[in-house]
Parts: sequence; structure tokens; C-alpha cells
Amino acid sequence: MKFKIINDLALILDNIIPEKYLSKFQEFLLSGAIFTEASKVLAILIIFIVASEIALAAALAILNLPLSMLILPLFIFPGLFTYVVVVQERRAQEIEKSAPDFLRQLSSMLQVGLSFENAMEDMSQYGEGPLYDELS
Repeated sequence: MKFKIINDLALILDNIIPEKYLSKFQEFLLSGAIFTEASKVLAILIIFIVASEIALAAALAILNLPLSMLILPLFIFPGLFTYVVVVQERRAQEIEKSAPDFLRQLSSMLQVGLSFENAMEDMSQYGEGPLYDELS
């Protein structure tokens, strides 16, 4: 489902934010298995924060609660960062766990006489796990 406002805001952000910052943010998102353009993620975050601030301000006015609660929607940034770091750590653990088997299989294929390229191609087709996924 495509939203025009997200695409328009993403184009504006592409023009405002320097490419080096967007590419670093894109790399950060990819390391956390978020495969959406960095500018679109930022656009979604901006829209979410603005909408939730408006809704929260109305609720605070009606319920007569302190305005300091308007900071709550900003906790999405530490939440996103924490999510990406947790995904990175899990992936690193999976790779560390599967590396010995991967190397053992590669070694046996090379001892049989396959070239390195053919061994890697065979492993990418028939193996399962995070290292095999990187070969595909």
C-alpha cells in the first residue's frame, strides 16, 4: 500500500539531508534487516510522531494531565535503535554458531577437488543458515 504523503515527504528529505548521512542510516537499517529506504523510514517516523503528538496533546488537554507527557512519542528513536542492535547481535550469534560447520563443509569440498568458486556455488544452493544466505 503506497501513501502519497510518505513518498512526497521522502523526496523532500532526500533533497534536504546530505547523501552521506542517508547512506549511513540506510546501512544501519539494513544491518537490522529493515529493507526500506532510509528517507521513507524517516518520513514514516516524522508522520507518526506528528500524529501521535497531536493525539496526545488533545488527550492531555481533555484529561488535564501534565504536558511533560508529550515527550513519549520521541521514545520511538531509542526503540528503533534498540531493535536494530538486538537484530545485529542475534545475527552475529547465529553466524558464530554456524561458522564451524560452514568451514568444515567448505574444507571437505575443496579436499574432494572442487574449485573454490564451485564449492561456494554448491554451498549457496544447498546449504541453510546465515552464512549460506550471504552467498545467495
